[in-house]
Amino acid sequence: MALSSNQTKKHAKRERAAPIFSTTGPSGHRQRMRQKVLENGPSWLADYEILEMLLFAGVPRRDTKPLAKAALTHFGSFSNVLEASPELLRQIGVPEASVRLLGTIVTIAQSVQREAKPQKLALKDWDTVVHYVSLRLDSVEEGHLRVLFLDSQNCLIADEPVNLSKNKDSLQESITHIMRRTLMHQACAVVTIRFTLHEESKNLLESDKVLAIGIAEAAHVLAIEVYGHLVLGRGGWCRFTHDDKNT
Repeated sequence: MALSSNQTKKHAKRERAAPIFSTTGPSGHRQRMRQKVLENGPSWLADYEILEMLLFAGVPRRDTKPLAKAALTHFGSFSNVLEASPELLRQIGVPEASVRLLGTIVTIAQSVQREAKPQKLALKDWDTVVHYVSLRLDSVEEGHLRVLFLDSQNCLIADEPVNLSKNKDSLQESITHIMRRTLMHQACAVVTIRFTLHEESKNLLESDKVLAIGIAEAAHVLAIEVYGHLVLGRGGWCRFTHDDKNT
């Protein structure tokens, strides 16, 4: 069957538009880009190449390099492109699918950053310390001991349990353990806390007095600040220090 003149022209036009080899044209370029990432990782890509690949989702059959470079020129940097509002991205011609993808990437990055760098808890005074440890009172056993390790700004570095015995030798081992953990955390100060579930929590245990004195003496040698020892129970709380004074 013979082709009409119009059909012949359309067929010739399609032949001219089609890439001669599978590695040419937009699809071939994308294949090379993906292979480059698979072989060398994304760190080998330039900013415009990363953005170029991110735009693939919204531009399925066109070369995305011109749009990627235009976006970098317009916003000034790759991070500025990611932080740009959807409206500004649409204004420079970024397709809707790509706008949504870029927004999703920013959300994921922010979530990862929050998890990698959790906000520090500042324990500025005894009220904030009591509030912090009171939230844990229901889930601890009688006589449970914890140590709060603080930095130079009184922000919490770590909160760890300590096995404590009334035996004098075991008590000294616990003090040594606390000092070692303080040095490991590079903490500037410590607070020790004893949890009791009884109403008579204000009646200080003799072992707690010995513990407070021993920690303070050991910490003084290491230039570590000891803010005090806290006994906390359902009936209230009481604090005392190495000088055997309680408040």
